[in-house]
Amino acid sequence: MRLSDMARIFRDFEIITLMRDPMEPGVFLKARKPMNWRPADLSNIELYSMILGRRTRDIPSLDGMPILRRVTLTILNLRLASTMPGALRRLLTRAVS
Repeated sequence: MRLSDMARIFRDFEIITLMRDPMEPGVFLKARKPMNWRPADLSNIELYSMILGRRTRDIPSLDGMPILRRVTLTILNLRLASTMPGALRRLLTRAVS
């Protein structure tokens, strides 16, 4: 996420600190909600979708995921699942069902 994205999303807050994470991709934000707070309109802000691999205003369904991304995600999930203990796998499966 870019600094400008966070500044737009939290423009209805008093931004105390907004900086890039020096270790990983991302940002740090410290903000205060003002006493006379009114929510900002966020409908025209496009955020990066991990599902689509691009910015979008809408929350996509998994059906909208490009086929190559879907195949890659499936392969990664299978690899990850094979290294997980069975109890943890079952717990995660129940949590997302």
